[in-house]
Amino acid sequence: MQILKGTGEYEEFNPEKLKESLLRVSTSLLTAKDVVEKVMPKVKEGMTTDEIYKIAFQILNKNEKKSAMRYSMKRSILELGPTGFPFEKFIAEIFRKKGYQAETGIMLPGSCVYHEVDLLAYDEEDLIIGEVKFHNALHLKSDTKTALYVKARWDDLKDKEIITENNEHRKPTRCILITNTKFTHNSEKYAKCVGLGMISWGYPKKGNLYDLIFETKLHPVTVVHSLSNYEKELLIKNDIITANQIIDKPFKLKELGFKNSEILKIVAEAKIVCDLV
Repeated sequence: MQILKGTGEYEEFNPEKLKESLLRVSTSLLTAKDVVEKVMPKVKEGMTTDEIYKIAFQILNKNEKKSAMRYSMKRSILELGPTGFPFEKFIAEIFRKKGYQAETGIMLPGSCVYHEVDLLAYDEEDLIIGEVKFHNALHLKSDTKTALYVKARWDDLKDKEIITENNEHRKPTRCILITNTKFTHNSEKYAKCVGLGMISWGYPKKGNLYDLIFETKLHPVTVVHSLSNYEKELLIKNDIITANQIIDKPFKLKELGFKNSEILKIVAEAKIVCDLV
């Protein structure tokens, strides 16, 4: 049976591929098999992968709510858009959780010109310049052209001293290109050749965006499904980017007009996905 991918290409529906995607988010084997068995009769010729995902999510959500929220993680990150600024802040939070100080949207002088840098993350030994590339659709990829301009920016910045928020004068140690979707094969090949660090949803095999999210237990606020689209946008506009910030600062929701009963429900759901219950 042929199904339609986000790229506009058709591929044969593979139940095993669906099962593997469920198992990746810590769904039990029994539940994964049950979801696949219930999804299969509903799959029709020409159905989109997004439609199949929605069916699988609804079934999973009835059985394992935590796994369902994790299963929706990739799409929840898309909801941080349409601009890339919230995703930059989300990535900065991940680096902070890993022990770095992090700044976003800063101007740095290169050897030739000034550059607007999405992310500057540093600890005692490491100072990272990060280019954060956000895509509004899962099928969109960061290509070789993107990797080339990031490398060119790095070449202009790597020999310059940077003044950190601690007023330290330091040279950068490495550059990383980070995206919420995927890289093309050629961009990965080029990055390996020139020594450019890259992180996407599934690249590299260890230390990719998926790994970083679950290692740090930081999740986008958009993964909380009891929030309406309007409420998600409201929180993001007020710099509440992660579900963890809801847990740590429930008073912020009160300030934004949420009722106490709503706050309790939202916080409880955030704790589930953050593995705090």
